[in-house]
Amino acid sequence: MKRTFTLCLVALFFSIGLMAQVPGPFYRQFYFNPYLFNPAYVAINKEVEANIAYRQQWTNFKDAPVTAGASIQFPTSDRVALGFNLFSDRQVLLQNSNFMATFGYVLPLAKNQSLRFALSGGVGMNKLDLTAEELNTNDPAIANAASNNFYVDGNFGVVYTIAGLRVGFALTDMFKSNAFNEQNFNKFEMSNLRNRLFSASYRFNVGIMDNFSLEPYVLYRQTEDGLQDAWEAASLLYYKNKIWTGVSYNQNNGLALFFGANLKERIKFGYSYEFPPFDTSFPNTSSHELHLGVKLGKKKTTIAKTAKPTRQLANATSEDDLTGNKNPARIVAADALIDKDMETPIVLPEKNRVAKQRTTEPPTTAKAPPTKVEPVKTAPKTPTRPAESFTMSKGHYYVVVGVFSVMSHSMKFTKEIVNKGYKVSVIMNPKNNFYYVYIYSSLDLEEAKRARAEYRRKNFFKEAWVFNME
Repeated sequence: MKRTFTLCLVALFFSIGLMAQVPGPFYRQFYFNPYLFNPAYVAINKEVEANIAYRQQWTNFKDAPVTAGASIQFPTSDRVALGFNLFSDRQVLLQNSNFMATFGYVLPLAKNQSLRFALSGGVGMNKLDLTAEELNTNDPAIANAASNNFYVDGNFGVVYTIAGLRVGFALTDMFKSNAFNEQNFNKFEMSNLRNRLFSASYRFNVGIMDNFSLEPYVLYRQTEDGLQDAWEAASLLYYKNKIWTGVSYNQNNGLALFFGANLKERIKFGYSYEFPPFDTSFPNTSSHELHLGVKLGKKKTTIAKTAKPTRQLANATSEDDLTGNKNPARIVAADALIDKDMETPIVLPEKNRVAKQRTTEPPTTAKAPPTKVEPVKTAPKTPTRPAESFTMSKGHYYVVVGVFSVMSHSMKFTKEIVNKGYKVSVIMNPKNNFYYVYIYSSLDLEEAKRARAEYRRKNFFKEAWVFNME
């Protein structure tokens, strides 16, 4: 009786698996590692990342599906990224293992805009976990399925990004795949490409001081037979990109809650709790999912090296600012090319260069030198701290800790710094009408750099930088 029941269960599982099999593993936390959903997201954060994932579905239910996987992704250049993904999915008596390698290419379109393409290919294996007694049958289907069955697998994806917006499309099953084939490998044939995944997400800052950010996203899956088509909508709330929480609803799997955190900026984890579906007769069949990620290298950034400052847009935000908003993010302005650690040449103001040149040549007449040269000769006796002014002055070097497009936001940020015991001031850049909050200013570049280095040792000012308007 036990053997008969097992064989019936296997036969039933065959019929269900062959009719409505969703390609690839199923995860709920799209935001944590979107590379698992669409290969075009490979190394989208421009960092070397290693991730592991584990999902236990329908706890307290015997032989419930369990999925585990690991992936690594890294950029090899500004345009090319590589990734590797391994996962194992076990459902009742069937275990499916899969290994995929990914090649991604980034096509820049404009500032903060890109089109990303990626193609993955690999091999998968299906295996039935049956005992010797269960294998002692005359059924040829079960006999063939009991051995290891390999197949070729692949997918393709494309993602369009502009500031904090990401829109993606993926073909999740490019090759025909028979779960239990009589040959070692399936025939190398293209599928009908009806297994698709559509995604869209947008992250933007909210709240006072922009300490919070929101990221809503939507997914839509299409399957070959249409029986498991489903949409999913979710939203996450981040606090300083340190901790986050959110909620998600899937058409077929119901409601889930998210929670995660960054640990020491190198390790992050995410957890989701999936409630039992509303229409289920098993109230204790919740699901759990855990993701863990580790950054293995420094972030890869692109910095233009030029012989002289170029006239760039003054509101260009750094690549660390995924939202594209004009916040206290580091601004790469046209006349700020003076930071040595930004790999750009130091350019002194024109008047300083002229004065320096005149001091190396004696005057051609007996006339007294112009008065404007005298301050250079007596520089050691001249105070290096300029008088404070609300408008930015040329020739001054400011140690900036925040930049805002709205004056009220800059004042609130200033108040927050003052409450911590530091003295800061606000100046306006007349070239872009932004409000710069600075903690130190000097007429001497090296002195400003020394002050910047001192303040960077304090965790609160680790993003301090030197700005100069020529």
